[in-house]
Amino acid sequence: MQTIKLYIKDWLAIHPYIQQQTTDRYFVDLANRLYSTCTIREIPESIKKKLCLYTAAYFEDVISGLGLWQAFIKKHLELYDTSLPFYTIRPNYIKDEINEEDIRFIIWNTLEKAPYKHLYINPMDRNIEETAHLFFRILDEEYETAPANATLQEFFMDFKGKEDANHKLRWLFGHTYLTEPSVQEYIAQVTETDKFIIPCGPLALFLHEWIDLLTNGETECWEEIEGLYPAIPEISVEMKERNHHTYQLFTQGTNGARIVYLKSYKELHSFLTQVLQWPDDSNHTLPQMKEHKDFIMMVNSEKGILLAKDICKYISDPLNPMYDAATAAQEAFSLLTIPTKCPPDLMEYLINNHYIPDAQFPEFGEKELVQKNADFIARHSLLYYYRGD
Repeated sequence: MQTIKLYIKDWLAIHPYIQQQTTDRYFVDLANRLYSTCTIREIPESIKKKLCLYTAAYFEDVISGLGLWQAFIKKHLELYDTSLPFYTIRPNYIKDEINEEDIRFIIWNTLEKAPYKHLYINPMDRNIEETAHLFFRILDEEYETAPANATLQEFFMDFKGKEDANHKLRWLFGHTYLTEPSVQEYIAQVTETDKFIIPCGPLALFLHEWIDLLTNGETECWEEIEGLYPAIPEISVEMKERNHHTYQLFTQGTNGARIVYLKSYKELHSFLTQVLQWPDDSNHTLPQMKEHKDFIMMVNSEKGILLAKDICKYISDPLNPMYDAATAAQEAFSLLTIPTKCPPDLMEYLINNHYIPDAQFPEFGEKELVQKNADFIARHSLLYYYRGD
């Protein structure tokens, strides 16, 4: 006899309504079937339940036409020329139907974002693959007869007033099967306006980007919601001129390079005062940086300068004399996953130029897989710290 571990209240917690719908009992029963077949061990009970709820919710999404999963794979395809990270898309993959690779990703995403201490989860883990296969067999059996949830059909195409719109946006931001994992640790502190400027979900998309995808660009009604489409901050003319002057000094001192690697605070001090011509005083020479070992400075003609510290050994840029492959093999992956360790513009530069070739998953390697998915890993792990201003 099947053990009941999941209940209607668990299911409603990841839905945009509080009144039980006619199809909800079916999907709760389905989630319990998934639970009874889940082979993943050594994870908290609460996370095992989430795996099953999220997989059932993915199934409901596909059956009912919510469009959340379609939005995700559409954007991933646009960014990376493949529908999913990590996994080879087989010829029998059908975008509008359920797929084993999809379930594999949902399980990995849930485990990697689970709020308990663990190493980075290997997306190629055999237990994930086996569980995804078992889950898919159950969903495939149910696919032709599963009931659609009419409430979710084209759910984001319109709304009934501002309050309803904001309710839908709150759900989208932090309570769907695909976005909840990314924000669950701090959702309680997120204000009504915060949700417009904090990216969410596996691709760290802002709400307006989600809405663009979910409505196929038919966003006229959504554009009326204050804050959803935030204005792009303007850099003042004065600041642009100052930054351009800094850019000229910087590139003159580096033979045209926009980046410089400095071996010590002494070199940093010299670059600031001699190349950038900053005053030699404590307000301009960053004395708080004396305790750090090495530095990277990078310049943008409009944004100005960024500074990173203690990461030079991880970077294979030919301009960097401190690169150390052995150290990089141990530490470079952390650039993609630890907030504030690498500024976003520098991260983009390193990924686009393949300058962190040694980055690999902790304990199980897979350098090639990391290189292929480096930008996704950074989005997924860093969220605002990669995509924010």
